[in-house]
Amino acid sequence: MDLRDCKVGLYEKALPQGLGWKEKIIEAKAAGYDFIEISIDETDERMARVKSGSREGKQIRKALMEADFPILTMCLSGNRRFPIGSMDKKTREAGLALIRDAVDFAVATGIRIVQLAGYDEYYGSRSKDTERLFLEGLKESVRYAACRAVTLAIENVDTDFMDTLAKIKKYVDAVDSPWLKIYADIANLTARGVSMQQLYADIGQAYADTIAWHVKDGKLNVIRDTPYGDGIVDFDAFFAYLKEHGYAGLFVMEMWSDGSEVSIGYADTARQFLRDKISIATSAQ
Repeated sequence: MDLRDCKVGLYEKALPQGLGWKEKIIEAKAAGYDFIEISIDETDERMARVKSGSREGKQIRKALMEADFPILTMCLSGNRRFPIGSMDKKTREAGLALIRDAVDFAVATGIRIVQLAGYDEYYGSRSKDTERLFLEGLKESVRYAACRAVTLAIENVDTDFMDTLAKIKKYVDAVDSPWLKIYADIANLTARGVSMQQLYADIGQAYADTIAWHVKDGKLNVIRDTPYGDGIVDFDAFFAYLKEHGYAGLFVMEMWSDGSEVSIGYADTARQFLRDKISIATSAQ
């Protein structure tokens, strides 16, 4: 087995928002992807998807079944609005309820991984108390997910709380469950401006718990909307590292559509970019 065996998904927001789920699946399949990653962000509209019996949730399940095409991962960023480390009890409870809804939706749709953003608090002030509450909420959420055979995975983000994989690893170890892993983002790591030596030392510390990668480019302190190959991520070195260490997991191309049909074509360009980089890594001696 090598990197070419890893399934590659397309982030839902890479495609125009106006497309229905049937159209999104058609475009993702045509571009050579193996699955779609669904977005449950801070908007009421997207969070409503995971509510039991929601109309769009039913439409999504129907479209997946008819197309025989999976959603293997969920990007659950809605907890930025309702962080589980919040000092406000109602906010915290809403965040925990959102995770439970997301897990239940995952069971209904066959999603394997629900990605949690690594924020104890996003818009409010952080403290040792928010870190403690986050850990308590994380343990509760993992227990709920474990009883339903859904894996939760924390992504490294753009704040000091969890901007490295080593920091996430401490929480993974503290929870100590096979149902909590790491969903890493190479651009988020690189954008911190650390040396290659520091970067790969960090990846190495958490390697065994890393089950998926968001693949996107970035620049110093810029983690969005950088075309592949225009940023500072050394993809050749990155995939060579993964090959050397025998990585087996998922890749998801994370992009944001500009709302035009150009983004549909770019989804194909991005898939070819990844295919080429993996080919270079796997053919190297």
